[in-house]
Amino acid sequence: MNDHEFKFTGNAKEYFGIWIVNLLLSIVTIGIYTAWAKVRRVRYFYANTWLDKHNFEYHARPVSILIGRIIVVGALLVYNLLINLTPLAAVLLIPYIIILPWIINKAIRFNARVTSYRNIRFNFAGTYWRAFLVFVIMPMVAIISFGILGPVASRLGQNYIGNNLKYGTAKFSTDAPLGKLYSNWGASIGFFVVATLGFGIIGAIVMAVDTELGFIEQLIDNPDIEQGLKQIYAMSITGILVAYIAAIFSYLFYKAGVRNVAYNATVLEGGHRLVSTVSRWKYVWILITNLLAALATIGLLRPWAAIRSWRYLADNTSLKAASDLTEFVEQKTPEGTAAGAEFLDIEGIDFGL
Repeated sequence: MNDHEFKFTGNAKEYFGIWIVNLLLSIVTIGIYTAWAKVRRVRYFYANTWLDKHNFEYHARPVSILIGRIIVVGALLVYNLLINLTPLAAVLLIPYIIILPWIINKAIRFNARVTSYRNIRFNFAGTYWRAFLVFVIMPMVAIISFGILGPVASRLGQNYIGNNLKYGTAKFSTDAPLGKLYSNWGASIGFFVVATLGFGIIGAIVMAVDTELGFIEQLIDNPDIEQGLKQIYAMSITGILVAYIAAIFSYLFYKAGVRNVAYNATVLEGGHRLVSTVSRWKYVWILITNLLAALATIGLLRPWAAIRSWRYLADNTSLKAASDLTEFVEQKTPEGTAAGAEFLDIEGIDFGL
């Protein structure tokens, strides 16, 4: 069995040139160029991601993405307009939920079909009702159970994607072990406690400093509210903010662990096994410092942050190949529509393995 590590050869200086041009042209064209910007961005990352001396390729067409975005943005605008005009329009949430699994399947399939390796494209063949269970029912169940059934939902989701993904005519198979997912869930709870304490200490320090500076009094400038109540109000807001930030980073910690479990349980037909060795702590640290760097530079370090994150994931991913990777045969299939993919992109939903 041969070990093939993923390698990323891109660099921040080179990508910054692409990013700044994309940004300026997107502003000048009032957002129209964002479709071309996305293609240039993804093609850069794919072209610089290597496995066994071959890089990945991205084949999406900007016009298809632009049309998809117009459809999605138009639908979302109409929906939000109706919601603002009449509360009864909330019933539109029902058809939204009904169509969501279909959109997700189309999006995953489109993203797979426009990705290739060694001139062989990926493909995805999910079913509506299975997607409805995985992406609609199970998230609700996980929420109702206060997250206790979250690992079950994660297992179903990762297995659904992995078991319906293909590389040419070869099938992937994923069987994520529930025990390891619950172990990751427990570690994520521990991370949440530690993060809450850490951010809580920072919040307490800020509150102590603010006692001297008086920012809270300026923000809560209401003479009818007593000083003690202002302090309680400020402490409540700070507590909510601390819990919210800790929850976000705990979710990222959890996702990194799920990635490891899912990748390590995924096999490509022929006995080729994926391996992921992402450190959950380091991954979250990278994301936190990336965010701080981008904020401190008013976004100018976003290209550096993107390169840094992508390189870390690539460096911690490998393939244990059972034989020569040239054995695979391409399966010709239409790309499909980009509307579903753009909907998930706009909504910020990521279902990638």
